[in-house]
Amino acid sequence: MAREFKIHNNLTRKKEAFEPIEAGKVKFYSCGPTTYDFLHIGNARALVVGDLFNRVLKAFGYDVTFVRNYTDVDDKIIDRAKELKRDAIEHAAIFVKECEKDMNSLGMMPASFTPKVSETMPEIIQMIQDIIKNGSGYVVDGEVLFNVPSFPEYGKLSKKDLDSLQHGIRVEVDQKKKNPADFVLWKPAKPGEPSWDSPWGKGRPGWHIECSAMAKKFLGPTLDLHHGGVDLMFPHHENEIAQSEAANKCPFCRNWAHNEFLNFGSEKMSKSLGNVIKIRDFVEKYGGQVLRHVLLSVHYRARLEWSDEVIQRALDEVKRIHEFAIESKGYVATSSGPCDPEIEKCIEKMMDELSNDFNSAGALGQYFSFLRYAKGNKDNLTDASLKQIHLTNKFIADALGLINQDPQAVLAQLHAFEQDTSDSGVDAAWIESLIEERKVAKTAKNWTRADEIRKELTAKNIVLKDNPDGSTSWKIQG
Repeated sequence: MAREFKIHNNLTRKKEAFEPIEAGKVKFYSCGPTTYDFLHIGNARALVVGDLFNRVLKAFGYDVTFVRNYTDVDDKIIDRAKELKRDAIEHAAIFVKECEKDMNSLGMMPASFTPKVSETMPEIIQMIQDIIKNGSGYVVDGEVLFNVPSFPEYGKLSKKDLDSLQHGIRVEVDQKKKNPADFVLWKPAKPGEPSWDSPWGKGRPGWHIECSAMAKKFLGPTLDLHHGGVDLMFPHHENEIAQSEAANKCPFCRNWAHNEFLNFGSEKMSKSLGNVIKIRDFVEKYGGQVLRHVLLSVHYRARLEWSDEVIQRALDEVKRIHEFAIESKGYVATSSGPCDPEIEKCIEKMMDELSNDFNSAGALGQYFSFLRYAKGNKDNLTDASLKQIHLTNKFIADALGLINQDPQAVLAQLHAFEQDTSDSGVDAAWIESLIEERKVAKTAKNWTRADEIRKELTAKNIVLKDNPDGSTSWKIQG
């Protein structure tokens, strides 16, 4: 029987007992990436949290149907494809594959279904037709808009009031709208952009309708759990609710969970601020296991403050965990008999934490208590205790993904990183602190100090590379 647990449901702003529509089965949707560029570590947080939910639900005995989409029809994709003089759908397909590589590097389990917008057009068009038929959509010059006031419960997720929303929107932005808060369901085709035939002429869907249609296609009209970043709560998830319930005439989702931002200092990660780190670059340097560990070391609803100290702590902890994973395989039972109570109850303690709104940080803390105890008593183990140690390691690998299936490979990459930094005569934290100081100097137009920092690092054989997205990467000159 599936284990009971609680989720902080943003629909009610309360922690509630999780009760799926069908006992033992979970219909779960998580908003996936827009495939216009390489993923960054902010994307990684949402992806790893979705993977955490999927893993934990399965570890608790639920039969999970997990849908995570790819948005491959979007303004960002079209704009980037134009820059590169490339077909937009072909461009998106390239980055779907790149996203898959990054997800694999983070040790993510496959979703049950990974639909693409471009492959869901019949369902999208049908849903828009249903919205119009039910009185919540209208057509103006080949454009279909959702009539927000026709849905009285609009704002029930974000807790935003429609009157205040309309007051804050400039009516002259789009004279086609009946109401300022109305949003696009279908937009007419433009030259050079991908388009599909529809009852309203050639065109393409608006962003919000895409997820509603993909979720319904694979999970039905009502979901048990929907996840995404906190930035998607409004307007994306609010609009998903409105259009889905207007089309289907039933509740769209029973539980909503949102992960918080990843912060750099006092600022959230943003390309406009130049503080974006690509998953690919981080993994090449430290390994995907380290990034996964960083992202799960705090509760998903807490802001994750990115710093050198956070990375160093993750490096140390990943090393400890994987050394223990290898070491414990060589443990030998010295007697028969019952399991040591301290070893026996670790999985239960971890499950208690995870059943409290997916508390990965609490579960990790329980695991380290177990690790210390097991190492301290490794010479006095019963056969039952030894079996339980292996079961506990399997649980943290399955439910959290915090033990890689190849511990030796993880330790080899960590050793290579340590060797590189020690050979240079500097440490990574020192390098990153100078890079941050250089960034501040450049922002203040203090070019003299910025040049001094580059020279200081060059003298230590550290080569800097200023990337187009505003970030700075470094390597040790061989």
